[in-house]
Amino acid sequence: MKKLIFFDIDGTLVTDHDHYHVIPESTRDTLKRLQQSGHLCFINTGRALSEIDPFILDLSMDGFVCGCGTAIFYHQETLFHQTIPEDLGRQILHDLEDCRLEWLLEGTHDLYYSTNPYTTRIQVFQEEHSAAFPLSFHQTDPDQAGKLNYDKFCICIRPDSNLSHFMDKYSTDLDFIDRGNGFYEVVPLGCSKASGIQFLMKYFDIPWKDTIAIGDSTNDLPMLEYAATSIAMGGSQQIVCDASDFVTDPIMDDGLRNAFCHFNLI
Repeated sequence: MKKLIFFDIDGTLVTDHDHYHVIPESTRDTLKRLQQSGHLCFINTGRALSEIDPFILDLSMDGFVCGCGTAIFYHQETLFHQTIPEDLGRQILHDLEDCRLEWLLEGTHDLYYSTNPYTTRIQVFQEEHSAAFPLSFHQTDPDQAGKLNYDKFCICIRPDSNLSHFMDKYSTDLDFIDRGNGFYEVVPLGCSKASGIQFLMKYFDIPWKDTIAIGDSTNDLPMLEYAATSIAMGGSQQIVCDASDFVTDPIMDDGLRNAFCHFNLI
């Protein structure tokens, strides 16, 4: 039976080995063999499309679920896109500043950072994105922001942040994904990696029992908990392993290939 298979990127398809991003040849071969067998392979990531590296876009995939379910692509076609309305987006930015939260706004085509200095890990993202995605990267004065197009955003808390006020105000508009250590991904209410699976199940008329998800971090939990079969990469956080049906080997130990051999799919 045809399977609908979802892969996280960081820690699942791609590792950082000796300071270089590495996709093992066994992973490339596994993707090819899965598709040759008629299975559909989708990346399911928290990244917006604008922050996916070209070498990942060039992988042999059927499509992408981006931004925690806010945008879904099948080959060159956009199947679904939920962006944050412009007026709401401006109000969110105002309140992020008012609540002293450091932020990164992520869209399908654009990445927005503040012109104000960062003190949290958002600064690391800023440095990486400015080098890797110069055409998408923008610095925006929060007090004079022009038109903003973003689907989701990330926030980090500082000692003086008022996160609870921000979360309370937007509890009916946004979902907050706690990534730990004061870092949150924030998406429109109802969007998640699981909602991306649900959409594609309906689109391809594939039953739930034929869905598989594989990941390694806490933002993968919605898809791991939803899919019929869930796989954690070796070295995943314990909460991810506990939520999965099977724990495979780490990436560089052919973890992806070994997982699909275990389930007799290759």
